[in-house]
Amino acid sequence: MTRQLRLLRILTVQEVRMMMNHRWWLFLLQVANVLPPAIALLVWHGAVDQGADPPVSTTYLTSYLVLVSVVAMVTSSWTSGFLAASIRLGGLNSWLVRPCSTHLSYLANNSAEKFLKLGLLAPPVVVLGLIFRDDLRLPGQPQRWLLFLPALIMAAAMTFALDIVIGSLAFWMEDIAAIDRLRYLLARLLSGGLVPLALFPAVFQPFLAVQPFRFLVSFPLEVLLGTTRAIDYAYQAGWFVVLVGGAVLVWRRGLRDYQGAGA
Repeated sequence: MTRQLRLLRILTVQEVRMMMNHRWWLFLLQVANVLPPAIALLVWHGAVDQGADPPVSTTYLTSYLVLVSVVAMVTSSWTSGFLAASIRLGGLNSWLVRPCSTHLSYLANNSAEKFLKLGLLAPPVVVLGLIFRDDLRLPGQPQRWLLFLPALIMAAAMTFALDIVIGSLAFWMEDIAAIDRLRYLLARLLSGGLVPLALFPAVFQPFLAVQPFRFLVSFPLEVLLGTTRAIDYAYQAGWFVVLVGGAVLVWRRGLRDYQGAGA
């Protein structure tokens, strides 16, 4: 385990140095990530000014949409396509002969890129928060932040595990792009990455409360903003076990069928 952590640290540092060459591209990408919640804020504030009565307070809506791009970035993953290409083209072989996890390089890339993105995302998020500062409320209770952190870490691990599951389908499929795109669209809508799930019609709320995508973005924010129930933590823990366990099972089964084509 110590060797794995040391190798992960080395790979992460290498990834950070490489990505520094693309820092302006990453910055523009983060500005683009802030635009959807910023537009949603303008639309909802305009609707409220015209007399609309959303099911959540303006304070909750504003705080959620100001912070959602940060949470979505921290919990995001982009491993599935690279993993699928590695399986399909035989690049996986070079990792299978090494005495370390085959996923270390993806984990290092994920960690390094998030580290840089977090610093680049902060300025546009701060600007957005200043624009809507009259309705922005960050929790002052330390326990909220202490509960938020494990929910955020579990959400990031679940997203990474889901990427491993989808990428591993390349062991049996020629192209996983359509499945990956469908997952992205469903996650974008059902995770709360576009708008708070509380704004959906009441008839959908029982389903939205238990479906897995909620716990990838919305749930950590709900914890931070104080709108969760105790049972929601059990739901997240259950989906965490399902996704991480599923990733392990699918990966091991795929390796048994792997022929190393393209090597």
